[in-house]
Amino acid sequence: MTAQFHWREADYVSAQKVWLRRHPWAHLRGYWFPVAVAVLSIAVVVLKPEVGIKGLVGIALALVLFGFSAFMTRWRWHRHFKRTPLWRDEVTARVDQHGVNLRSQSINLHRSWGECSQIYEAEGVIILETANQSFVFLPKRDMSYAQLVDLKTAIKTYARVRPELASETPQQSWQNLSISENADAKR
Repeated sequence: MTAQFHWREADYVSAQKVWLRRHPWAHLRGYWFPVAVAVLSIAVVVLKPEVGIKGLVGIALALVLFGFSAFMTRWRWHRHFKRTPLWRDEVTARVDQHGVNLRSQSINLHRSWGECSQIYEAEGVIILETANQSFVFLPKRDMSYAQLVDLKTAIKTYARVRPELASETPQQSWQNLSISENADAKR
């Protein structure tokens, strides 16, 4: 399967959000200060109820800090996307029995199927994650239905890990793909 696309900021943000949901400890590490303020404030409210409103102010402060941290994370993604020339290039993705090759003016990247520790799909992207938790994502919006079926078939056939889809359980979704392929083959 070969596809050409331009990455969009929405694809990048979607991939980052999905990765953070799958790695909550990395997410909490980024929010350590608001979490610490919240824990301390809750402890003060529980252990010293006479403090009353001051403890609730601490909890409110923690929520504000958490919101600010979330805003800053999203802003960093936006800045990274705008500053990196890779995101402006037209990318050619080639998926075959050896893995995924991404080629553009700024990148020539190969991920073999053996490098992939997790493969999952969500919100318009398919993510191939390696053991060191770096990942490559492919946007589905620029793929035709046939290309998407070819991609999923290649993943199902060659990947050494069980792929996961976001909207369904992994087993159901990949079985549905097999059922639709068999129905197409019978026509």
